[in-house]
Amino acid sequence: MTSTLTKRERVLRTTRFEETDRVPCYDILENDAVIEHYAGEALTPENGPRVKGRAIGRVLDMTRMPYGPWESRRYSRDDGLVIQQEHWTSWIVERPFQDVQGLKTWVEEQIRRTEAAVYDQAAGERVHTTVREFQAAFASGDPTGRGDPTVLVLESGVGLTEMYHTAGMELFSYLLADAPELVEAWLEARTQAELRRVAAIARPDLIPIALTYDDLAYKTGLLFSPRWLRRVWVPRLKQLVDAWHARDTLCLFHSDGNLWSIMDDLVGAGIDGLNPLEVLAGMSVKAVRERYPNLFLTGGIDVSQLLPFGKPEEVRAACRQAIADARGVGYFLGSTTELHWDVKLENARAMFGVALGEE
Repeated sequence: MTSTLTKRERVLRTTRFEETDRVPCYDILENDAVIEHYAGEALTPENGPRVKGRAIGRVLDMTRMPYGPWESRRYSRDDGLVIQQEHWTSWIVERPFQDVQGLKTWVEEQIRRTEAAVYDQAAGERVHTTVREFQAAFASGDPTGRGDPTVLVLESGVGLTEMYHTAGMELFSYLLADAPELVEAWLEARTQAELRRVAAIARPDLIPIALTYDDLAYKTGLLFSPRWLRRVWVPRLKQLVDAWHARDTLCLFHSDGNLWSIMDDLVGAGIDGLNPLEVLAGMSVKAVRERYPNLFLTGGIDVSQLLPFGKPEEVRAACRQAIADARGVGYFLGSTTELHWDVKLENARAMFGVALGEE
């Protein structure tokens, strides 16, 4: 097959396990050297959307998180959190509570605010305008000269990650033990708000794939009890997946870590694909494909050791093996989360070169 497919065609054919002209690439670019190499110009916070967008358009068929880099700054959010922002990352430096009782009061206010959140037609149109702006930046880097944009995957979370992140895992764990009904009410409020958002923004012509997500695991197992997840979290994931499916949008599920003990539940909730396949957590392309042959897969090329510290020939070998393990279909080549600042440029080039025929 000659290289005549558009990126959207290549992406959607891959999700359907159909033949394509080549293996598509899916990743997140958060590495100045990689972006500057593929964009052909220096990157700054001021020109980031254009330059990063051009690099994405040059090398990726599908992406998410197309924004950044950021200027260094500290700012306060309207929920009382103080955030430190640096180039490609940010973190919470101050919370408006110090103990479980303070967290309870704060969570009760967050539930009220979340329940009152409105997602109307105007909100949907703002999202669509933003997607089109990113698509235009991607199209500027299309190496075929056709102005063909990279497919943008939009995040759509159940809400658990933001809950334990904003609360801090230690206090959140105490809250889950002391006030489980409050945690469930918070999760329900966040899920219902996201369902309202889906109704406002879903447009398969602009957003053919949504990233349903929550980071549930670390390298050796789950962060939360499987029983609790099955009772409280999985049904809400299913609601979210069903909402996207009802609007003709596929759902790629994302969580870092070892998910084996809950994989049957994820598949039962209706997910279409899985990301990022942390090989060092036991989630190899081969193992997941063999057990769940109907999931399209993305990632699988180790970004914690191989891409930062390995050699290009080792990267190429791992990429070829992943493609073979996926049996050459239903697989997007990419890293096990994102190309961060420690990834070597030559290794990123080696990975993309396998898919693009530039070896």
